[in-house]
Amino acid sequence: MAGGPIFPSSAFPADSTGRLFPSFYAGSGGNAASHDEGLGVRASLDADATWELRFPTPPVLPTGTLKLRLLALANAGAGAAKVTVKDAAVSAGSSPSAAVLTSEAQTTVTWGAGDADKYKEAKVTLTAAPTAGDVLAVALAFNATGWTLAATSTWIASINWE
Repeated sequence: MAGGPIFPSSAFPADSTGRLFPSFYAGSGGNAASHDEGLGVRASLDADATWELRFPTPPVLPTGTLKLRLLALANAGAGAAKVTVKDAAVSAGSSPSAAVLTSEAQTTVTWGAGDADKYKEAKVTLTAAPTAGDVLAVALAFNATGWTLAATSTWIASINWE
């Protein structure tokens, strides 16, 4: 049985230069629920920057393939964002900061005409194989090389079993 979503219990912007920040995306649709909270990334990213995330897993794990789901919002009609996910399962009694993270293949999220203010979705299959009650340590590394998105973006991360 598939399961999720599980959202991070902790999100730390490992950046002191303003590339990353807590964000509220203000949608332009005009309804009474037009804001999304998420992980902010500056426009025209000029150096790599990493959000550090922790996802507690449930006491009974769902079946299926573990994936990180990313939803991104930007007021942009063109541009690409590059992100590399790194992950590890950490059991109680172990150090999350000492866990060896496995890098997944780089993911590109592309905005085109008509994509402004719309959710862009990417799913990344994770190598980590947590057991019930583990914590999933994730580094969400936004990559400056190839980054052409010239608008601030807000990212929502969750894990799912599909």
